[in-house]
Amino acid sequence: MQDLAQWRASAQPKTVCQLDADGLFVTTTPAWPDPMQPESWLIPAGCIDTEPPAAKAGQAAKWDAAAKKWQYIPDHRGQTAYRTDNGQPETVQTAGELSSELTLTPRPSEYHVWDGKAWVLSESAAAQALADAQGAAQINDAVEAVLQPLTRFEVEYKRREAQARAYRDAGYKGDVPCQVAAFAKPTGKTPKEAADIILAQSEMLYSLLDKLGELRMRKFELGSLKTAAEVKTRTAEIVAQIESAAAQLAA
Repeated sequence: MQDLAQWRASAQPKTVCQLDADGLFVTTTPAWPDPMQPESWLIPAGCIDTEPPAAKAGQAAKWDAAAKKWQYIPDHRGQTAYRTDNGQPETVQTAGELSSELTLTPRPSEYHVWDGKAWVLSESAAAQALADAQGAAQINDAVEAVLQPLTRFEVEYKRREAQARAYRDAGYKGDVPCQVAAFAKPTGKTPKEAADIILAQSEMLYSLLDKLGELRMRKFELGSLKTAAEVKTRTAEIVAQIESAAAQLAA
């Protein structure tokens, strides 16, 4: 009994390697001698009696039981990978090569598709991207540039038109509306002439606004084009027609 007590007092553990359920190295842990059989060791469950593996960046050590040695496999655990079917991100949970459904490269845009090795942009997808990112914006901006000066005095224009229309409907008789008079005096026109000019300009304006609206809606044509060159050509054509309409309005 005294010898056993002395042995227990002097016993020292040795280091063994803890594995996870997949045989991957987790950490080192102590194993103690068996107090009943001092020549034997009490190896904790899930552990192996071997030297710990050398640490290697981006790799996990896995115990090869048949070869009785460590092998190294890629380790992307905790990193963000992207689904190759839709580009959605997800966190890698297991060590080893990524499945063919995942890549560590983020999808550059919704128009890119995975070709098995990389994200690529087909000619038609490039055209669609250009249409969405540039073509439609150029057309919208061109129309906005024409409309912006008009909306600045929109309330005044509408009142002038309404007063001119009421004056005409009254047979050009009675008091001359203030907006009609304000137009007639500096131009040297009679109230009747001024009212007719105001209404003619209003009709022309509405016609041009309809034209601009039609041209702006043509931006949706860009989505059906197959190449970026076609998108650029069609965009330039539409913008030119918008500028032509603006020139008519200015005249």
